[in-house]
Amino acid sequence: MKFVRAILFSAGVVGGSCLLLLALMAFIVSKAGVLPQAALPLVTTAAACAAVFLGGLAAALAAKEKGLYLGLAAGALLAVCMWLVSYFSTGGLFTVSGIGKAAALLTSGAIGGILGANRKQKVKF
Repeated sequence: MKFVRAILFSAGVVGGSCLLLLALMAFIVSKAGVLPQAALPLVTTAAACAAVFLGGLAAALAAKEKGLYLGLAAGALLAVCMWLVSYFSTGGLFTVSGIGKAAALLTSGAIGGILGANRKQKVKF
């Protein structure tokens, strides 16, 4: 039950931080006025990876163990959500760039989970 709670907490952190990061990036781009069309997938992937990193970190901090699995679960959750949106909006499956984005999400989630699980605890005397 502890891991289910950690994964649900991670889903909330990923969703909220992804929303905030994408809104912040949209604000910055709108104030800058110009963004090359080729840079947009890179910007959105960076925001999603940062959100998944935070989600994996939060889940591992909450559970205090099995950070790799919790981080991978956070990355897989966002990757599946992105695939579902892509499938229902365009009817297409993952392309090579989609597989690369999914790999980046899984990697950043795993790193966040490992760092969260291996965090040193303060010793109280």
